[in-house]
Amino acid sequence: MRYYKIYVDNTKGLYTYCDVKDEYEIGERVVVSFRNKKRTGLIIAEDDSSDKNFKVLPIQKRVENSLKLSPEYIHLLRWIKSYYMSSYDQVISAAIPTGLSIKYETFYKIIKPLNILEDENIKDDVKDFVLSKIRVTKATLNKNFGKEIINEMIDNEILLKEQQNVRFNFKTQNTDIRYGYISSYFEDRLKIKNKLFEEKFENDVIKYLLKNEYTVCEKEYLNNEIIDIYKTDEIIREKNTLLNEEQEKARQDIIQGKSDFYLIKGVTGSGKTEVYISIIKSGFKEGKGSIFLVPEISLTPQMIDRFKGEFKDNIAILHSKLTAKERAEEWYNIYTGNKKIVLGVRSAIFAPVKDLGYIILDEEHENTYKQDNNPRYNAKQVAIMRGLFEKAKVILGSATPSIESFYYAKQNMLKLIELTKRYNNASIPDIELVDMKTEDDIYFSKKLLDEIRATLLKKEQVLLLLNRKGYSTYVQCGDCGHVEECPHCSIKYSYYASKGILKCNYCGEIKEYTGHCSKCGSKNLVHSGKGVERVEEEIKKYFDVNVIRVDSEISKDRDFFDRVYYDFLDKKYDIMIGTQLISKGLHFPNVTLVGVINADTILNFPDFRAGEKTFQLMLQVAGRAGREQKKGKVLIQTYQPESVVFQKILTNNYDEFYNYEIGIRELLQYPPFAKVINIGISSKYEKYLSEFVKDFYEDIKFEEIEMSRPMQSLVYKVKDRFRYNIFVKGTKEKINKFKKFLKIKLTKYEKNDKIRIVVDVDPINLI
Repeated sequence: MRYYKIYVDNTKGLYTYCDVKDEYEIGERVVVSFRNKKRTGLIIAEDDSSDKNFKVLPIQKRVENSLKLSPEYIHLLRWIKSYYMSSYDQVISAAIPTGLSIKYETFYKIIKPLNILEDENIKDDVKDFVLSKIRVTKATLNKNFGKEIINEMIDNEILLKEQQNVRFNFKTQNTDIRYGYISSYFEDRLKIKNKLFEEKFENDVIKYLLKNEYTVCEKEYLNNEIIDIYKTDEIIREKNTLLNEEQEKARQDIIQGKSDFYLIKGVTGSGKTEVYISIIKSGFKEGKGSIFLVPEISLTPQMIDRFKGEFKDNIAILHSKLTAKERAEEWYNIYTGNKKIVLGVRSAIFAPVKDLGYIILDEEHENTYKQDNNPRYNAKQVAIMRGLFEKAKVILGSATPSIESFYYAKQNMLKLIELTKRYNNASIPDIELVDMKTEDDIYFSKKLLDEIRATLLKKEQVLLLLNRKGYSTYVQCGDCGHVEECPHCSIKYSYYASKGILKCNYCGEIKEYTGHCSKCGSKNLVHSGKGVERVEEEIKKYFDVNVIRVDSEISKDRDFFDRVYYDFLDKKYDIMIGTQLISKGLHFPNVTLVGVINADTILNFPDFRAGEKTFQLMLQVAGRAGREQKKGKVLIQTYQPESVVFQKILTNNYDEFYNYEIGIRELLQYPPFAKVINIGISSKYEKYLSEFVKDFYEDIKFEEIEMSRPMQSLVYKVKDRFRYNIFVKGTKEKINKFKKFLKIKLTKYEKNDKIRIVVDVDPINLI
């Protein structure tokens, strides 16, 4: 008898149950009795503790039609729960889609037909039944496999001809690979549905066949169209893209390399995607699956196009725009092995790929790989751990790697591979800074307007970046000074002219825009803080061309990015204006000018990563220009051109910026030289919270680490909850000690319904 720790659905912890007959395994879903009710659960681990001074109930049965997760997959879920200080219900709900069931069908499979045919104890009707299954007309075989090879097999007595029918000769021991798939064809015909077999023959006959191992009873997935390994060339594109010398070397270094973890640092337009696809293709031919992650759904249209062109229907697509049913169906196809290649955003890292060979994260520096609610996992870290558990190679790729990733590559924890040239010898775009302090127009410098005009005259396209949604960031009355503010958050309403609304970008509260001050009724309203809608309005005053705006507010339609991507690619629009969504990985050959309207937006944030994020965003959007034979140009408008960050952007030199930034990180002991945790404490009761955080801070104070006193969050109130943060910093070893200490401390606050405590390990957003 074994004991298991089981996660019971919709609970927080694990509970011990016994496996009386040793018939269950880790990763199976089972039915147990929990508080006198039947509940379903997931077997997480064996419970080998010797002291069980409590009554242990038995596992009742398996959940019918449920999936079974591998031990490695369960190990990953356990690691996420522990590392990110989450609960099992949070981790499992994030990893596994709801409404997913695996449908099986039971078969009797005849595995030793020759023995059945020669066994004198088996009646003739059983033998005739087996022979009927392996008889097929010669015309059918000719149609499926070709007349020439069938005649050859008949001549060699591998197939025996009986009038119009042909049957396989199981006495022939032939290992010729040419005949392998035809042999499999006959073996598959010896699979009989359990209901038919049990109706046709008595129970004693079936028991005899099972006992003597002539047959086996097994379950198989329904609709499981297993790919024939002899026909893999038919489901991938035969024409391989020719890699240049740098790309081919990168491919070989990864496929043949002994390292498990790689960082490809390739300039924008260097053809990293071609390298990724060639690696995935080589793995696929060996029967290995792959997961390919992109940071934003906006990248999926062109990636889907590329991947379907290469792998046809053997690719599963996972992203947030799928319905629950669609997600469950894709998961089923991945779980059963129908699809071995997964393309998706952050959550696709949990896809149950069979024989996982490669995990690839494109644009690995992006913040969107970090989940902003529980469990607050980072897909990059999860990918590394999954690669470790499943012995898969992990490849991170970016033109502007995160400071931490590049540091780890320098320390040989990641194998660094560099691509220094653009694909097809395209040139790197020229970058120019424009000092807006000397300009009259707050939207467009004279230089940018001149360059836009020249670009449009050449029938080329323009990208304009402003990382701010809406028309204006706040509306103020010019008479009484009143500013429209969200009643639930300590933040100003943003104005969205396209919808005629005021909206809070934190809680989503919407208020109709009347054009009047809500306090004094004046129409003298001043719109401050420009957004992409205002830029769209202003650019149309200068140029009578087709303009498309891209931001998350108008991308709710699941097909939006597909339409925008292909329309812009087909030159239906001359100018694209957008937030950072347009900066990532998009390939538009006719874009030769990129303009950044206000490059200071991120740089002014109180965040130790502000410089890094600004540098990455600028060079990523710059990389959209001149990606093929046409020369590209980038104009960056800023009020701080003398900033070290902008000077490094101007030279387009990542290594110089890294050396500057890593020196500051080491001096201040920020990642990668330390680990950080952000503890968020919130409550609807402001006065109670201000007193609570003082006592809480004293309770969790840990001498071995650096811990800030409780500070009000930059946005103090969100959704009627007031918020404080405690920022924690220390070495990996000391942070791990603190996490164990904090976990114990937090148990005493679980029943305090006035307070919510959130622990964010390795935070990205510090607001």
